[in-house]
Order: sequence, then C-alpha cells, then structure tokens
Amino acid sequence: MSRQAKDDFLRHYTVSDPRTHPKGYTEYKVTAQFISKKDPEDVKEVVVWKRYSDFRKLHGDLAYTHRNLFRRLEEFPAFPRAQVFGRFEASVIEERRKGAEDLLRFTVHIPALNNSPQLQAFFRGGEVTRPSDMCRDLHILPPPLIPTPPPEEPWLPQPLPTERRGLEELEVPVDPPPSSPAQEALDLLFNCGSIEEASSSPARGPLTEAELALFDPFSREGDPSPARREGVKKKAAEYLKRAEEILHKHLSQLPS
Repeated sequence: MSRQAKDDFLRHYTVSDPRTHPKGYTEYKVTAQFISKKDPEDVKEVVVWKRYSDFRKLHGDLAYTHRNLFRRLEEFPAFPRAQVFGRFEASVIEERRKGAEDLLRFTVHIPALNNSPQLQAFFRGGEVTRPSDMCRDLHILPPPLIPTPPPEEPWLPQPLPTERRGLEELEVPVDPPPSSPAQEALDLLFNCGSIEEASSSPARGPLTEAELALFDPFSREGDPSPARREGVKKKAAEYLKRAEEILHKHLSQLPS
C-alpha cells in the first residue's frame, strides 16, 4: 500500500500570553502552526492552554525518548525547576515561557520527538483552525440586525489564597478529553509524517535490520554500522548491569 509523504508540513511553535487561571496558577497559550510545504498559504493552527506542570511532564517524556536515540549532535534543552516561592514573579513566568517554547522548537527537526505520542497527547483537546479563513470570515459577516450591546467589564480571575498556592506545582494535569472529530483532525496533522494506509495484510513480525536503521540517526537505511551495533549492545549491557545492581541493593534493604 502507498504511504503518505513524510513531513508534509513545516511546524512552528510559540508559547505566549501568560495569564492567571481562576484556580490561581499561571497558564500559557501554546500555538502549533502547520504550514504546508506544497502551498505555504495553507496554514493550520492548533491552540491549547497549558500550565507549568504540563510542560514539565512533556519535558521529562521527551528527554527520555531523546536519550534513547543516542543523539550526541545536540544537547537536550534544560527546563526551569519547580519552585514554591516567587513563581508568580514576571521574571519567573518569562523564564518558564521561554523554556517551554525552546523545548517545543527543539523537537521540530527530530522526527522521533516531533511525531511522538507524548507531543500529540500534549495538544489533545485543541481544535484545528485555519487563521486565513477566520480573517476572511471577519470581513464578510453582515451587519447585526439589532444594536450590539456594550461590552461587559472584563472579569479578572483572582489568585487563590496564599495557603492554597503552595499546591500549584504539585497538581497533576487533568485527563485528556475523549476523541472527537476535531481531535481526529488534530491526530491526522501529528501523524502526517508517520501513518500508513490501512492494509488487509496480516500483522508483520519483528523489524528487519534495515528498518531498525531508520531509527538510528547515525546510520543509513540498509547499511547499519557493525561497530555502532556493538557499541549499542555494550551500552545496553552496562544499563542492564546497573539495573541489576540497583535491584539487588533495593532487595537487600527490604525487611526479611
């Protein structure tokens, strides 16, 4: 069966407009733009609002994936540490905003991160829109039949009491909403570089050496380096040995 072309879209991420949520924590507007390579005017946009704990979880998930890619050409970006005091100061909010934006932009040129299920889940709940269509619609709307009422005074969320704020960093992000047509459109954007058309053929067995080489950024498809394979085996053996040592140490400390 045919396969969709990889990297149909250029991606651009921004993190902006920090605001105070009614529950007292700071949240940030996260925008993902998908720009078609075939038609640069074809732009799709996904917007979600996320808090610090969401970014921190995504950073940990992507850092784990990046370590297992054995990429040494670039350093995975650091992320601001959690803190109880001073996190509502403008300098701290800006540091977190920039750290989150740097994290998302780092993934753009690494397919294993850019198409990861963790990044896709991060944007779950966002709606796919076309900014150009929205602007065009604003110009073709007919005048209202009745006078538009004056705008109400904006409601400004109030921060939580001081004793409640200490729990903001420890709160767990809520579960993503169930799938919907909008979510399916979002999934299609994030899977555009990796999904394969449905086939009636039976399930395949383990990947071949040539297919495994696709996940290795230092080798070419069909020609994996024997020396590199040995290096990976050696590193894996070291990790297993270390894991066994930690397990034995843990078991030895358990009460008999």
